[in-house]
Amino acid sequence: MDPLHTALSLLVEDLRNTGGLPLRLLDEPSFDSPEYESLWLVSGDKSRTGLLVPCDFSQPERVIHVADQLQDFIHEELCRLGLPATWPECPEHPASHPLTPALPAGRPAWQCPKSGHTVGAIGGL
Repeated sequence: MDPLHTALSLLVEDLRNTGGLPLRLLDEPSFDSPEYESLWLVSGDKSRTGLLVPCDFSQPERVIHVADQLQDFIHEELCRLGLPATWPECPEHPASHPLTPALPAGRPAWQCPKSGHTVGAIGGL
């Protein structure tokens, strides 16, 4: 599995474990450059959003970069469906805000943006 799909697999696991939306991918490059890894995210209305990551990112940086983009995509999908855009929901502040991808101690994790507490590893929700 290439580094982009490895990073994405962690987030797919978190989506699955938190009752998030199913993720539809089109495994074609969304950006034609040897400096980026990319693919398409496909929304429920069949529109596409490109997901891309610089090839020179470390794997922890790649996971955070993918998490940021995927979280934006999921929030747009939730809004399109008339649902609260709080994925993944902060367990410290339910129905308030989503967790934020971060790199505490150099490891990809989900953190509460208010308290700064690390809730869990990305891929471990």
